[in-house]
Order: sequence, then C-alpha cells, then structure tokens
Amino acid sequence: MMMCKLLILQLLAHFVSDFYLQTEKSCQSKADDAFKSGHLYIHALITFACAWLFSLNVGYWWAALLIAVLHLIIDGLKSVCKNLKGAFFYDQILHLVVIVATVATFNNIGEISFPTWLPETKVLLWIMAFVFCLRPANFIIQNIFKEAKISIPDSGKEQSLPNAGRVIGNVERMLTLVFVMLGQYEAIGFLLAAKSLLRFRETDTVKSEYVLVGTLLSFGIAILIGVTVILVDSIIAS
Repeated sequence: MMMCKLLILQLLAHFVSDFYLQTEKSCQSKADDAFKSGHLYIHALITFACAWLFSLNVGYWWAALLIAVLHLIIDGLKSVCKNLKGAFFYDQILHLVVIVATVATFNNIGEISFPTWLPETKVLLWIMAFVFCLRPANFIIQNIFKEAKISIPDSGKEQSLPNAGRVIGNVERMLTLVFVMLGQYEAIGFLLAAKSLLRFRETDTVKSEYVLVGTLLSFGIAILIGVTVILVDSIIAS
C-alpha cells in the first residue's frame, strides 16, 4: 500500500514538472539545442525538486536525484532524435519506466512512511486522474494529431476563439471523469450528444472532422483514465 502511494505521488510529480512547470520557450530551447540548452538542466533541477517534495520522505533524495539525472538524459536524447516518429511517446514511456523502477528499488531498500494527513490511496488516484486530464492530456492529443498529420488548412482568417478548443476539452474531460467516478455513464453519452448537436450546422467538413477526432480522443482519454482508476482501486482494495 505504501509503495502504491509513493508511486502515485511520483507520477503526480512527473505530471507537474513535465507538463505544468515547463514553458513553450523551455521546450523549444531543449528541442533546438539538446544537451547544450540551459533549460534542459533547469528542467532537471525542477524534476528533482518535485520528485523529492512529492515523496514526502527526506530519505528519498537519492531516488529523486536518480530520476532527475535519467530524466535529463532521456530528454536530451529525445531532442537529438526529435525527428524520430513517436519521439514524444517514447520519451514519456521511458520516464514512466524510470519512475516505476526507482520507486520499486526504494521500496526494497528504504523505509516508506507518510504523514497522517495524506489522503487514502483512492483519493490520490482520482487527484492524479484529474491532474492528468488537463495539460498532459492536451499534449497527448496534440502529439496524436501531429503523428497522424491531422491539421486544419490555414484559411487566412481566424473563425474561432483563441484557446477555446483547449478550454472546452479540459472541461469535457473533467465532467467525464466526474461522471465515471459517480458511475453515471448515461450522462457521458448526453454530454457527447450535446456537443455533437452544437457542431451539427458546421458546414466546413475539414474542420468538423478535425473537431470530431479531437472530441473522440478527449472523451476516450477521460473514460479510459476513469475506468483505469476504478480498476486499480478495486485491485488495491482486494
């Protein structure tokens, strides 16, 4: 149980450091200069700080340092191989493997303890789910579009509000997670139908298909994460 909590906390630390505390300028600098980029090393320090802080264990410093060093190497290699198809997804998979392996190692040779105010595992799982379904989910959807080469041709004029699609996607994923958490799957169907009706009069076929793909990915990710949390919680509780 303690190891599960530590793993959840470390995944939260990864989401916060890699998606919430990293700017576009930092990402671009790393992509352009790889190991020569100062932003890469700053990001590694942030990764270390988040991993150590979120562990709630003073003795976890060496594990946090290991995660940060390997994170730096993986991000640097990703920048060197930035033209590799699926680089974003390989990068994230490697980060997750490192986190799981480090937590397992710490669990075998260290003593895990947490303060009494830390919520139970189920609550931590849902917190992680909601954190994941905001910025991390946005990046995943963006990279799926990029890998599939799906985009809207530039018509020369903006016909929608800036960042409106991102906000709508965040809201619909939050609502979907809440409905999954409450077991109200009919409400998810209603929400999806309501959004479809709003786009019914859209005459631009290309834009309609673009929005449809984004909507399906958005709802799909939220439902998958929600169902996974329920499944993992039931396994832990049994």
